[in-house]
Amino acid sequence: MSEIISVVSGKGGVGKTTFSINFAAALKEFGKEVIVVDADTYNPNVGLRLGLPTLAVSLQDVLNGEVKVHHSVFMHPTGLKVIPASVSFDKMGSNLSKLRDVLLELEGTVIIDSPPGLNDDVKAIIKASDIVFVITNPEHAAVIDAIKTIKLAKSLGKNRIYVIVNRVTGDAYELTTDEIELLCETPVLASISEDQNIRKANFENIPVIYRNPYSKASIDLRFLTSRLLGIEYKPPPFLFLRRLFDR
Repeated sequence: MSEIISVVSGKGGVGKTTFSINFAAALKEFGKEVIVVDADTYNPNVGLRLGLPTLAVSLQDVLNGEVKVHHSVFMHPTGLKVIPASVSFDKMGSNLSKLRDVLLELEGTVIIDSPPGLNDDVKAIIKASDIVFVITNPEHAAVIDAIKTIKLAKSLGKNRIYVIVNRVTGDAYELTTDEIELLCETPVLASISEDQNIRKANFENIPVIYRNPYSKASIDLRFLTSRLLGIEYKPPPFLFLRRLFDR
């Protein structure tokens, strides 16, 4: 039986899909069995982001009862497992009411990349989850949308809700972690640094942890993962020197 973590945001463009992929890679690095599920059945991006070709079997096929969920799992060259959503116009949209039952047939941790917003699909994804990650950026508009998403998750009976602050630069105009926690009334599990290495990794269709293991974002992702798992993580020494060669 799996543990299901949904990655949701009330606002598009906060880096939700990129986070989902890289968080999954971090979990795998910590020795966990993990599968990324693209549940955005209208605008799927996980398969595209990982450079997977157009695949014959998708999440929609599973939800429609055409194939078993285990037959929809594809392996990225890094070893990361993915259940993609179809990019076909004919398969756009799907009934997600059976999502939890389907995903519980899997083993390990399931990371659901959700569509942005607070529509019925997002509600179904949150209902299917054991843990809800609300992704936001350190700016007022994104945090306001995060607050709405948190309220939705709480109204659906979820109590394991965490905020992830993504694309943090540390500039003076950004909201701080303490300010975001106060506004959201929800713990911030971690902050992920804005990192040009993520853009390079996205271009090369590979998680940043594999391409640039000593980058700021990679270290942040490991801290997040260790905190969620309740284990200690110590970054390797001489990070500055390692980053000089980690390009």
